[in-house]
Amino acid sequence: MLTTIQRYVLWEILKVFLLCLGITVLLMTVGGGVNEGLKKGLPPGVILNMLPYFIPEMLRYTIPGCMLFAVCTLFGRMSATNEITAVKSAGINPIELMWPVLALAYFLSFFTFWMYDACASWSRPNMHRVVAESLDDTVYGMLRAKRSFKMSGFDVSVKTVRDRVMISPRFTIAATDSQPSIFVEVAEAELRTDPETGVLQLICRDGSVEYGGEQSIDFPDEQIIYLDHLNSIEMDENSASPANLTLNAIPRQIERQQKIIEEGRQSLANAEAAGDEETIGHAKRHVSHHQNRLYRLQAERQRRLANGFGVFCFVCMGMPVAIWRRSSDNVSTFFTCFLPILLLYYPLLVIGEQTARDGTFGSAPVWIANIVLLAVGALLVWRVNRN
Repeated sequence: MLTTIQRYVLWEILKVFLLCLGITVLLMTVGGGVNEGLKKGLPPGVILNMLPYFIPEMLRYTIPGCMLFAVCTLFGRMSATNEITAVKSAGINPIELMWPVLALAYFLSFFTFWMYDACASWSRPNMHRVVAESLDDTVYGMLRAKRSFKMSGFDVSVKTVRDRVMISPRFTIAATDSQPSIFVEVAEAELRTDPETGVLQLICRDGSVEYGGEQSIDFPDEQIIYLDHLNSIEMDENSASPANLTLNAIPRQIERQQKIIEEGRQSLANAEAAGDEETIGHAKRHVSHHQNRLYRLQAERQRRLANGFGVFCFVCMGMPVAIWRRSSDNVSTFFTCFLPILLLYYPLLVIGEQTARDGTFGSAPVWIANIVLLAVGALLVWRVNRN
């Protein structure tokens, strides 16, 4: 059961945290998202439809910083007004004020961890769906602004755009299961979505098309290329980045990669026995590619969990520093905490994630930054409690 002062501390922390979080997410989502979308030439309707799906992406970045700001504000003010001293004089250990906040930070760490899965399962698929459903408008908007557009499996650059006609465009379309890679260079082209089937059509006039880097066809008249795979809203888990996979999909992909690597090693052994150098080189590259993907998949869950628990580590660092500074200037206290986090925590986080993806020490290195920050925070809490 929480005491009156513990409830007071928790309530004040929640007020500052939610206010800071709301303002930050609003500014980043509406201000940053809309501005960046308009700069890239996205149609306003597409941007507005995408805004709700930006929120989980923003939350996983803003929760740690907003929680740090909240603890710096409250504990800095309580220390500056001698409330911490009064609590000690009453025989209450300052830890009694801290543990409810630590419990809240622990819960928010798991919530932040869950945000990564929400981004993979809800935000990104829906943003992709919004773009896919209006892909032709999106492409034209980007081409008018930047004269180039690139997405997974599709790349286009143009000299200029007149109404909905692309002048001197070049298209590179990646290979799929049903067709080879395609390179198109024409005098003019249009993108249209078939109103009945919803299939994206590339209508080309006077140019050439090259299939798979081998067969090339020149045509003076009109040629239609169907791009139905581009505005498909289904994600291919087998080729997706581990960061875009849900937690449920990761174990399936790990099992698949292990089977592919096992088969690849068997093929390599057969090639070495036959002395076929070309096949040996191809098999080694194949195994290396899938081994690297396996390392990334194995590290992904721990990476998300470690990033989520950054909230708890930030709070462990912020509370003792705010008490020690005895200042009601919450901004200066915040930056006093955030500067070592910026200089120490984030570089260690990047190094740890890269080491984990290399597979040298498994997925454990993703926790290096958290362990260091937690150790520093625990030492500061011990010093504040002793003094």
